[in-house]
Amino acid sequence: MRHRPIVLIALLSALSSPALADRAAGDACAASLPPPSQQIYSATVASKPAPAAARSIVVAETKRMVRAGVLSPLKARSAAEAAGRCLALITK
Repeated sequence: MRHRPIVLIALLSALSSPALADRAAGDACAASLPPPSQQIYSATVASKPAPAAARSIVVAETKRMVRAGVLSPLKARSAAEAAGRCLALITK
């Protein structure tokens, strides 16, 4: 009976480790992105979206940045796609 809490803690930490590794991979990828893509990545991760909702958040953030004049419409798609590649690492 005394070993149950230890086993439970070990099991939970083993289950959560891949998620942390995935986030670390996404963050490492994002570190090499240009600033607009980093901003899109950060805003999306901060909202903690479900995988199905991440795309709509990326699109909304990209549009917001274009309207604010932070990102040119010509570079918006490539910035969003770059952020999306890093976000994809989190969900693998």
